[in-house]
Amino acid sequence: MRFKHISIGAGAILGVVLLMLTFLFLLPDQRYSENDFRFDFRGTEIAGKLILPLVPTNGPIDCLVFVHGDGAMSFDGTGYFEPYFSHFAQKGMCALSWHKPGVDGAEGEWLDYSMADRAALVEAGVAALRSNSVQPIGRVGLIGFSQAGWVLPKIEPIKNDIAFYVFVSPAVNWMEQSAYMTNLRNKNTTPDLVKVRNNQAIDEMVLAGAPYRQFEQYAAKHKEIDKEEFSPKRWTFITKNARSDLSQDIGQLNDVPVLLLTGARDGQLDAAKTDATFKKLLGEKLVRHQFETAGHSMIQVDQRKPMDGFDGFWVLLKVGFMGRDAFVEGYWAAMDEFIAAVLN
Repeated sequence: MRFKHISIGAGAILGVVLLMLTFLFLLPDQRYSENDFRFDFRGTEIAGKLILPLVPTNGPIDCLVFVHGDGAMSFDGTGYFEPYFSHFAQKGMCALSWHKPGVDGAEGEWLDYSMADRAALVEAGVAALRSNSVQPIGRVGLIGFSQAGWVLPKIEPIKNDIAFYVFVSPAVNWMEQSAYMTNLRNKNTTPDLVKVRNNQAIDEMVLAGAPYRQFEQYAAKHKEIDKEEFSPKRWTFITKNARSDLSQDIGQLNDVPVLLLTGARDGQLDAAKTDATFKKLLGEKLVRHQFETAGHSMIQVDQRKPMDGFDGFWVLLKVGFMGRDAFVEGYWAAMDEFIAAVLN
């Protein structure tokens, strides 16, 4: 079945494991302070954290706003963002990130959001960041992961005064990305014609924006379909966003610095297509780095395959123990070089 999450770690069990690790071990490079940060978005209170360096700075501080991938993600990405917070705090930068609506007791429901809604939420977060009374803010950049590739291009840089954009493992087209994962899962196996037919039928319903009831009726007639694959809310989220394609919006980033980071062994998306699309649409100003041994999470993997829950567990376990050292060689240097060139 298609439409698995494109996310970097998810699930309550992973959060529990990371929490246990936090109590047992000091995170290898945690060097920052967390400050509660709340703002309003369309009548919903968004709850997050403003991450600041431990050493106070004089005057405005440059800041990164974090944009999550798929899934029910807390402000720290279930722990995945911890090394990023530490890294940039030690560079004298702040970071802003928030719980997705409905996660960890936060108001709202993230599954109600379209990619355009998510972009509007980021814009509201950037505006709130600039008007906060805790710390004067200098230049603001956006860093987005995975599904955020369909969010960041919708955020107009001049209107929102965005200094730069960092894309980590973005897909180009929602439906093509889904097919890519399906093909990888079925590699070296005999095609299941019944499953192929069902996937095609579900794709058609999704693209037509069919109500969940229609999927239920189809699944009732085809017992081989696991109805638990989609909750009603997840179905609505998918039908709302299935036509997402970053190439429709990314042209407006032509005149702002953009960094693209991909992994050649990414099993969630076609990294070669992503790289080629960004290069075609953004031209020579684009800064691109593809890491040969990296998977979707920018951590070394042995083979290109879609991530499952067990893979996500090991990503967070590795990040919990190793911090920044868990990531592929050259990853942090690529970001540092790019951001320094923009801000200095």
